[in-house]
Amino acid sequence: MRRRLFAALLAACGTTVFLPAEGRAQGWMEYKPEGGRFRVDLPALPKIAIVQVPIGNNNTVPMTEATSVVSQVAYIASYVDYPNTVTRGAAADVILTQVRNGAASGGSYRDEKKLQIGRVEGREYTIVQPNGNVAVTRTYWSRGRLFQLVVDGKPGIETQPQTRQFLDSFALV
Repeated sequence: MRRRLFAALLAACGTTVFLPAEGRAQGWMEYKPEGGRFRVDLPALPKIAIVQVPIGNNNTVPMTEATSVVSQVAYIASYVDYPNTVTRGAAADVILTQVRNGAASGGSYRDEKKLQIGRVEGREYTIVQPNGNVAVTRTYWSRGRLFQLVVDGKPGIETQPQTRQFLDSFALV
């Protein structure tokens, strides 16, 4: 009952969360934000936030972020649209490199690999944060939109089946 009420509230805010369906691990649910152009499975009902991302010259753009926290592990799916004035003429590979460098600022990254969904370029890498936590990150760049998936937790999270389940469930729609 509580899940259905929460799903109804999210739907009223323009966000769609489907209750668990056959083929998903128990408790996992599909998150498909209206206008988000993607879907992903989350292990629990997400908290939705709009975060302002700086783009230079004291300007910001809104990033929509859905976060589920289970057993001290955060599963985060976000997207942000950048204006053409910021990304004009930049190749996806350059943008994804800049995003990775910004995310790893203050820490380090490892295990980077290039990904592709159709014609959409992406990256996966592991960030070792200054506090010792690890963030397994996937980013994709498509038509001015940056999609980010992050699993943040203690070292070893990168080998957990739930991490792969979350990352591998991402699909563009």
